[in-house]
Amino acid sequence: MTRIIFLGTGGGRFATIYQIRSTGGIYISDGRNLNIDPGPGALTNMNRLGLDPARTDAVLVSHCHPDHYANAEVLVEGMTMGGIKRRGLLVGSLSVMKGIDRIGPAISGYHRSLPADSLTVEPGDSFEIGDMDILATHTKHTDPSGVGFRLSTSNGTISYVSDSELDQGVVNEHRDSRVLILSLTRPRSARVRFHLCTEDAIDFIKGCTPEIVLLTHMGAALINEGADLQAGIIEEATGVRTLAAEDLMKVSVGKRIRASRP
Repeated sequence: MTRIIFLGTGGGRFATIYQIRSTGGIYISDGRNLNIDPGPGALTNMNRLGLDPARTDAVLVSHCHPDHYANAEVLVEGMTMGGIKRRGLLVGSLSVMKGIDRIGPAISGYHRSLPADSLTVEPGDSFEIGDMDILATHTKHTDPSGVGFRLSTSNGTISYVSDSELDQGVVNEHRDSRVLILSLTRPRSARVRFHLCTEDAIDFIKGCTPEIVLLTHMGAALINEGADLQAGIIEEATGVRTLAAEDLMKVSVGKRIRASRP
């Protein structure tokens, strides 16, 4: 059984500033424990769920915006037992690990030195965590070095798109994924550059036809309008089961995919 736990499902500036929801963090367990994009609130919600940061095997950060990296350094310290034990893997985009132009780095040189291995990835790079093969995918976002992640797990492919506007090349990289975790920042008729709105999500899903779509990284306007409303619109238009994730929501992926809300 592969487990997905949403530690935070808000995203964007104002959802982050006002913490309308916790903003960032996806915990995936499939033989090894991964923390993807642990933003503000991720560690607090791990504590609420009884998830031990010291049992983290890898920290993955897609790009250099604080709703994706704010808790990453502390999680690295947890993964390495406060820096005492060199273990685990840290993975980040170029901006996260080294910085580009005025963006980043998000992870200090000290924290990059703590794990057993640290990788700077670009789209097209692949790496392994336990029995999982992971591919870094393209995004089209304000951080030009940002990546998504496509995880080949024991129960099928799980795709995490991260922040991106609608782009056919990005869509193509996530085809045939069983689970599509989609960052939906804006509601219908409220498109902004470099992010997905509801209409964009519909086109994205039609292009890659997953078994289930899990929406996260929801902005303040979308949350206020109704996340479940947007999920319903998307499901009706695509015919694909679509759920708006909530903080602390758990998803089990086996022969069937089951979600339990907190």
